[in-house]
Amino acid sequence: MMGGLMGERVEVILRIPLAIVYGIIVGVWGFIVAISFLIHWLYTLILGRRHLGIAKFTNRYLTYVYLVYRYMWLVTNERPWPIGKKGPEELQPVDVK
Repeated sequence: MMGGLMGERVEVILRIPLAIVYGIIVGVWGFIVAISFLIHWLYTLILGRRHLGIAKFTNRYLTYVYLVYRYMWLVTNERPWPIGKKGPEELQPVDVK
């Protein structure tokens, strides 16, 4: 029983430096997604269709942010996967045809 409590305490303390790292990752990636959103908006406005690659890129970002929030808000102890590694499937599929 005591080992489980100690593990939880260590995990909570570890979230402090991880919050900084995840914040930087989400911030930089979010800035890139915001730029791609503007490009995607113009692309859709001009061509009348959405771009599958940009939609998937944005969807991966949203999935990652969701996983970071779940971890940081103590919903789970499963740490979000790092950038560059194969992550979980997207939470919702992209409906671009």
